[in-house]
Formats: sequence, C-alpha cells, structure tokens
Amino acid sequence: MTVTPRRRRLRRLGVFFVLMLAFGLFGIPALCGCGTMYWLVHPGCGGDATTPSDFGYNDWEDLAIDARAGGSFQAYFIPGDNGATIIIPPTGGAGRGSRLDLADMLARNGYAVLTYDSRRCADLGNSSLGYKEISEVEDVVDYLLAREDVDPDRIGITGFSAAGATTIMAAARRPELRAIIAEGGYGDFAEGAVGLYDGGGSFVETTYKWSLSLSYRLFTGEDIDRLSPLDVIDRIAPRPILLIYGTKEASLSGAYEQQAAAGDNATLWVVAGAGHGEYQAVAPAEYEQRVIEFFDQALLGED
Repeated sequence: MTVTPRRRRLRRLGVFFVLMLAFGLFGIPALCGCGTMYWLVHPGCGGDATTPSDFGYNDWEDLAIDARAGGSFQAYFIPGDNGATIIIPPTGGAGRGSRLDLADMLARNGYAVLTYDSRRCADLGNSSLGYKEISEVEDVVDYLLAREDVDPDRIGITGFSAAGATTIMAAARRPELRAIIAEGGYGDFAEGAVGLYDGGGSFVETTYKWSLSLSYRLFTGEDIDRLSPLDVIDRIAPRPILLIYGTKEASLSGAYEQQAAAGDNATLWVVAGAGHGEYQAVAPAEYEQRVIEFFDQALLGED
C-alpha cells in the first residue's frame, strides 16, 4: 500500500503531538523539580559586614576553623562569663553575622557564643538542606573542646529552619551537645516538605516530587531520606530539647511528631500567631525568657 504525502504529514504530526504530550506530562514537571532543588541547594552567600562590634562587643574573636570537608570557615566567638557556650549554626547560605542579634541576646545573659559561615560562604560545597552541615557543627564542637576557656560539659546549640534540623541531627551524633534548641525545622523533609511517599497527587505532581528527590542526590550526592531529624531525635535523650514553632508554620505537624519521638526530654513551645521565623518578633519577652531559662537549667543547673 502506497503511503501518500498527506498521510506521512499526518503521521509526523501525530508523533509530534504525542511527544509534546509526553513532555508536558513528564518533562516539564521533571525540569521544574530539578530547577527547584538546584535553587534550594545553591543559595548565594548571605554574608555581610556585621560584626559583634556593631552590638557593642570589643573582646570578640575572629576565627578560622578547620573543616572536615577541606579548607576552613570563618567564625565569630564572643566570650561569656557564666561558663557555658552556645553554638549558632547558619541557615542555608547565611554568613556568620546573620544571627548576631540572637548571639547578642545570649551574650547579654552571660553565655559565650560562636557563630560561623555556611558551607556556601566558605566554598565547602553545595548546601544540603541540613545533612552535610552536621560536619561543620562537629568541626565547631572539636574546636571548642580544644579551648581551655570552654567547659566541655556546658555546650549548647540553637538553630533555625534547616539549621534547626541540623542541630537535632548533630546532637544525635555528638553527645557533647548538652542542650538543644531547634526552631522551625522539618521533621522529615521527604515526607513532610516534599510529600514523597504520601501516595496521592496526579502523575504530574508525582513526577515533580520524584524529580526533587533524584535532583537532591544529583546535586548533593546524598539520599533525600537522610534529611530526617525525626529518625534520630530519640538518640538525644536524656539531654533536653526545646522545639520552637509558630501556629502558622507549615512544618508544625513535624514538630509534634518530633516531640513524641524524642520522649519526655523534649518540650514544644508553639508561638501563637507566629509564622516561620517570627517567634521572637511576635513574643520578644517570652522568647528571651524561655530560651535563657532553658539553657540556664540545662547548662548551669539553675531551677
């Protein structure tokens, strides 16, 4: 049977439409997932020129801490007078000056504080949304343990968002972290933030989710299931944990799951009317009171 030119054109047109449909159903959501994850793990360095001097401190130290990942990263150390030290990990691509307001609050209450640059600012590799960042927490812990003016039994840590997840996962690995505050972090990133295993959604939505997961491995070399404080938080007991979230927080359900998994050593404070990162702005006096009382009880033995 002879195929006419018209039939050839119709056949080619049909193949074209099938390919376009396949691209629309699979290619576009896959590219969107890949692009989203690339943006998440490649944040720009949020470093700025802010130093402890801008908060009135004159005896702070400008540090370079050796990194397991190779090279080093910059840090600020503000001495304290109560014998305890608090580590403040950076969130995402933030620099060592990003949470100096919190460092100031802690230092005013007698605590020594160490803040440091993110791995993105230090050129240590991509962000991993909290997992590889455990390595820098361990670097800081090792550095503090080598200082004669730091009591190894009085080291605490507080982190926000992805750094909140890092604090939980780092504390599960390092028993030297005696008191842990985690603010607004995810419980399980794959399940909570991505919804990877919920079994619902359209083909397009499912493709997008799995693209996020595969792209995470592509860009970080790690499995996305490693992003799960929920899986390890029970290893921290009996050391105390304070979880801080807002009522408007998307990850609030993960906070309740973490509290239940951790046991009696974990306390959850849900700030009424607060969204992600708004806890201190919404309830400034109570925020300072709760944070300081938590560290005072856990690290100084005060009732």
